[in-house]
Amino acid sequence: MRFSVIMPVFLGEYSSRGTNPEYKFKRAVDTFLLQEFKDAELIIISDGCDIAERIYWENFALDDAVIFKKIPKQELFSGRVRQTGIEMARGDLICYLDSDDILGVKHLSIINEHFNTQRYDWIYYNDYLITNEAFNVLERIISLQPCHIGTSCIAHKKNIKAVWGDRYGHDWAFIQNNLLNKYPGTKIPTPQYYVCHCPGGIDV
Repeated sequence: MRFSVIMPVFLGEYSSRGTNPEYKFKRAVDTFLLQEFKDAELIIISDGCDIAERIYWENFALDDAVIFKKIPKQELFSGRVRQTGIEMARGDLICYLDSDDILGVKHLSIINEHFNTQRYDWIYYNDYLITNEAFNVLERIISLQPCHIGTSCIAHKKNIKAVWGDRYGHDWAFIQNNLLNKYPGTKIPTPQYYVCHCPGGIDV
C-alpha cells in the first residue's frame, strides 16, 4: 500500500475548536473516500471518543479503506494517538488529516507525483485556509520553523525512526526531533489540504 492517512479524533469538549464536530468528522472521512488515488487507507484513532466510534459504525464500518481503533483517553497533546496510527499503518508513506479539515480529490495524487522516495524520506508543503462560508481559499506559505508548519503539511516514510512525543507544540517537536537534519527532505508543490478551523478566526 502506498499511503496511510492518520486521523486522531476526539469530539468531546469541542467548544475551543468550533462547532458541529460530528458533521466535520464525517465530512473529513468522506473527502478521504473521494480521493482519486485509491492505494490508501485512512486510520482513525479515537482518543477515547464514543461519539466518533458511533459515527464510524453508522457510516464507514463496511469500507475496507477506513480503519478504526479506539484507545483509552489520553492526556491533552499526547503523541500516543498519532503514534498508534503509525504502528497500525500498512502504507509505505504516512500523512495526516485532522478531523475538522478536508481534502481535495487530488491531494494524495499530488503528493504521490512529487514525493521522490528515491531521494527523500519526508516532504512538506503549503496548505489552504478556508476564509469564509463560501469556501474561498488562501494559500498559506509554510516554512520550517515553530508555528509555521503543522501535521497537515508533512508526509514521511513509515520506515524512518520517527516517534510522536507529548505536550503542546508536539507538531513542531515531531518535525524538529525526527525529520530535520536527520533525514533528507524537500518542499513539494501544494497538494489539496484545506484547513477549516483556525482558532480566533474562521470555522466552517
